[in-house]
Amino acid sequence: MKMYSKMIVALASMLCLQNVLLAQDKVFIPLFEVINMKKDYSYSTSRLLKDYTDLQNKYISIMQTKSDSNVVNSENADAVKSKAIELGAKYYLLGSLNRMGEVVIVSLSMYETANGTKVWSDKLKAQGPEDLDPILLRMAQNLGTVNKGDNSDDIYSVTATEQQELKKKQASNNFGVGLCAIPTLTHGYNFDKNAMLSGFSLNWSFDARDYIFDIKPSWCFNSEYDILSLALEMNKPLNNKSNTPFWNLGASFSLTDYEIRSDYTPGRNYYEEGFGNGMMLLAGGGYIFNRTSSVSIRISANYFQGFYNVKGYETDYTSSFYSTKDKSFGTSAGIMMRLEILFRK
Repeated sequence: MKMYSKMIVALASMLCLQNVLLAQDKVFIPLFEVINMKKDYSYSTSRLLKDYTDLQNKYISIMQTKSDSNVVNSENADAVKSKAIELGAKYYLLGSLNRMGEVVIVSLSMYETANGTKVWSDKLKAQGPEDLDPILLRMAQNLGTVNKGDNSDDIYSVTATEQQELKKKQASNNFGVGLCAIPTLTHGYNFDKNAMLSGFSLNWSFDARDYIFDIKPSWCFNSEYDILSLALEMNKPLNNKSNTPFWNLGASFSLTDYEIRSDYTPGRNYYEEGFGNGMMLLAGGGYIFNRTSSVSIRISANYFQGFYNVKGYETDYTSSFYSTKDKSFGTSAGIMMRLEILFRK
């Protein structure tokens, strides 16, 4: 019985794999046509495009091998189409590298094998050999979509010219404003107190690609509390896209002003006021929208734990005695949520 079960599982796995493969369309990648360049670039460029296309896991790419005597080159469209039909590919590509001085113009088009209709095309300029890699990556990412390579949202596929432009514009510096809220604050100077706070925040952000560093002043308040903090936070994006989740860690110096009354509730006949300052630790995450744009949006939630030196006093009323004492130390904890809009400088 166990043997039959294993056979059924294996058969089901094979069927699932077959369905995944069948769901992907085949695309034939011939050798690039090269103009005013070394012929070696023809094979190496086509091979790199195939590798990046396979990495996207959208198409099953088939490339003519260099050792094959019937090598198909993109300059012969009829031969490419015939080879695509022979291989059972739904699409085929025609690409060229045209060198004009130091600039190489990279052109790539995608055609439907059945009728030869062009379904996608793109053209980018490489300022040197080092630009061919990010350009081919962009083309592979956008293959068959409505996107173009000059509007890529992958922050790493940047050409040398674009890097210089980014440095000139200091594009990795951002300034933002936002709203902050603390849905539940646990205040532990003498007892747990749940409170809802809201307010405003500012943000100066430096995007170093692998990490984003923030300096954030914020002010959250309600009728009982005022919490002002100046935080230094480190954010780690989870992928290289313009829209990406992230996790973060941080620490802040905080000021807390509070006044609490229990309204003589039985067992809670209590009054406390004071002013505190100290450190607050934060950990959490969020999501960035349009990271590479001139205007981006960020939402985040951080758990925080604060530790304070307190100047103030507490008064305890009960049915049997009355006492007042000074406060010297306190803690607080909660979740701080932010909605921020950032502008690239």
